[in-house]
Amino acid sequence: MVLTEKYHLEKGYCCGNGCRHCPYNYEAVPEPRRTVILGERSESKEPPNT
Repeated sequence: MVLTEKYHLEKGYCCGNGCRHCPYNYEAVPEPRRTVILGERSESKEPPNT
């Protein structure tokens, strides 16, 4: 099951499960998992090295 960003916005808060499409920057996800997820997200958004 995929919970989209739209679904999360309609729900109104971060559930703390570390959902891939979380628009709330994983604010309810406990550390250290939150830091790991945010690091993976930022790595995937970097432009490719040429």
